[in-house]
Amino acid sequence: MKKIFSVILAASSLAVVAQPKKAPQMSPVLAEGYYVNKQKGDTVKGEVMTNPADITDFHKNFSFKPAKGGKVAPVDFKKAKAYGFDGKAFVLYEGGGEPLYLERLVTGRLNFFELKYHGKNPQTGNQDILSYYYIQDNMGEGEFAKLKEIKKVGKTRGTAYVYKDDLKDYMRDQPMIWSDLDKFNFDKQKVMQALNEFNRFYEIKNN
Repeated sequence: MKKIFSVILAASSLAVVAQPKKAPQMSPVLAEGYYVNKQKGDTVKGEVMTNPADITDFHKNFSFKPAKGGKVAPVDFKKAKAYGFDGKAFVLYEGGGEPLYLERLVTGRLNFFELKYHGKNPQTGNQDILSYYYIQDNMGEGEFAKLKEIKKVGKTRGTAYVYKDDLKDYMRDQPMIWSDLDKFNFDKQKVMQALNEFNRFYEIKNN
């Protein structure tokens, strides 16, 4: 009987030891933020969680703690059409099938957006976090009316990201700024600088 008990006890101990440990969950890091209610259009203030397990999660949903009180809870496209924190702004994009939040990098006549995703890096062949880019012309009219819709910019060709021709119509009113863009090498910061320079021509001046 003692032998049987010893065997059962040993097996139980082994089972406990063999159980994999759960990965420690990171405590949420919160920053002052907001979201815009999709139905009512009002702005809800509170705190946004800034450290999701996967950085691409910002494009799918976000965790939010209302200023009026409550727990941190997930919010998605069914409830929010935009949100922001720490100077970052995300807007809902539903033109690609699956609703996603795009991060707005440039704001003005031309809005420029980024969407991060997991994919194969064409330069290294390894899995990496890559980006798609989108643009919108808030002053698109007449034959350019369709430019008011958010559209994807550029495509991967070999190891290069070909994009310049896609920006030509959007920057048609300032062709010199467009022509200075590098045709062969995509540099996010330089594209943002060019678009911000373009937008300065169309800023509303207060009298």
